[in-house]
Amino acid sequence: MFHLPSFRRITQPQDVDQSAAAYLHCSGFKVPQAYYASNQVFAVYWKGAMIGGFVLGTGAKLRTLEVFANDECRETLYQNLQKTALKHTEMCCFWIDSRLRNKTSLNFFVWLCVAYALRVYGSEQLIFGTNSGRLATLYSAAPKSALLHTDLINHKQTYIFSGPRKNCLSGVTHILGYKIKRLLALRANAKTQTTVSGRFCTTV
Repeated sequence: MFHLPSFRRITQPQDVDQSAAAYLHCSGFKVPQAYYASNQVFAVYWKGAMIGGFVLGTGAKLRTLEVFANDECRETLYQNLQKTALKHTEMCCFWIDSRLRNKTSLNFFVWLCVAYALRVYGSEQLIFGTNSGRLATLYSAAPKSALLHTDLINHKQTYIFSGPRKNCLSGVTHILGYKIKRLLALRANAKTQTTVSGRFCTTV
C-alpha cells in the first residue's frame, strides 16, 4: 500500500512533547517547554508516525543565539540584528528520523515542508544555526545565506547563518541539489567498492 507523507502545525501537548523528545534524542539539546509553547511547532508524518519536525521562533530571545554563541559574543549579535531593522524568524529544533536517511523522497519532503513553512509563516529575514558540520555545509550552499558567526561551544564548532525569506525556496532547492550529488557520489563509491571486492573474491 502506498502511503503519502503529511505535514502540519502541531499544538496538542502530547504531539509537541513527542517532537521535543525526538529532537533531544537526535541532538542532545533539551529545550525548555516554554520555548515550544510560545512558538510555532511543525511536524511531518508518514504511515501515522512522526518522522521529522522543527520550530519557527520569533521571540525577543532567539534560541539560535542563546545556544550557538558564547556569552561574550551574544549581546553584540543581538545588537547587530537589531540594527538591520528587520524582524527575524529562526528555524530551529530541526530533526529527521535517522532511520529515513536512505529514503531520499521523504528527506526531500521534509525539506520542502521547511521551505513552505518559512515562506508562509516566516518574517522577512531568517536566522538558523547548527553544530553539525554536515548541516553547516548544506546551509553554506544556499544562495544569499550569510555566515554570521562561528564559535566553539562544549568542544563543538557552531555556526549561525542568516538570509532573506524570499530566497528560502531557492535555498532549499540548492540544499536538495547538494544532497542529490552527495548521494550519487556515495552510491558510485559503493559500486566501486563492490566491484573491487568481487574482483578479489573478498568478503566482509
